[in-house]
Amino acid sequence: MDHKKELDALNKKSLDKLDQYLKTKNNLGKDHHEKLEDAKKKWQASWSDLMDVLMYLERIEI
Repeated sequence: MDHKKELDALNKKSLDKLDQYLKTKNNLGKDHHEKLEDAKKKWQASWSDLMDVLMYLERIEI
């Protein structure tokens, strides 16, 4: 599934950009960094859910 590879690349690029952004924001407090890390974890969980749905749809050929 070429679309899956493209989506995986987009997700990796987004996470890399977020990590780069966080490295430039040393002045943020601990609470802000924790919130950003929590958001990143939610992003990854949502990403996994999306990939599961896409795999399911591919299996039933919709």
